[in-house]
Amino acid sequence: QKLAPEGAFDVYDQLGKVISNTSVANHRDATVYVGVAKVAGGAFKAASLSKLKRSEYPSMRHINQHSTNSSVGAFVVNLPGVYSHQNRTQVMYTLLIDARDFPNLPTAYVLTPTCADIAHVNIYQGNSFSVAPGRELCAVCVGNQFSRIEWPENWQNAKVSHDVKMGIFLDQVRMVLNNPNPDDPAREV
Repeated sequence: QKLAPEGAFDVYDQLGKVISNTSVANHRDATVYVGVAKVAGGAFKAASLSKLKRSEYPSMRHINQHSTNSSVGAFVVNLPGVYSHQNRTQVMYTLLIDARDFPNLPTAYVLTPTCADIAHVNIYQGNSFSVAPGRELCAVCVGNQFSRIEWPENWQNAKVSHDVKMGIFLDQVRMVLNNPNPDDPAREV
């Protein structure tokens, strides 16, 4: 018997590898994770990632496991920010962007610094997520106004290219990382 029937989700092992089509017998006593399919909803266009990489985001690199030749479900990018609202020391954040359901709102997770070293009020405490099961990630809060109103109403279905939409999302993340808002905290610091 397979781990999961075909559908809109996949089963992942502790390293984040898709194991949906393997036998249950191969995974007895193992921790597995159920999440959205490897590349769901069309994802972000690979050509758009290349375009952004050549311009504003040279550090961008796709995650093979969540990508195909034509679409990118997840990628890594470095963005500058500050340590906290009380300490404006510059920090380079390495982020994992989950775009598996793009053009729905992507999610940004901090890979570095480690969760224990983060004091930014708009970055959540560490947790496990289907994009990288078995790894502690800290999600970035992009703000209620942006996530609930601006993205769905202005950008999600806008007649603009994928690189423009993703650029707008990354600009919002960069703005949050550089301007901590203690009035809308995601964590206690």
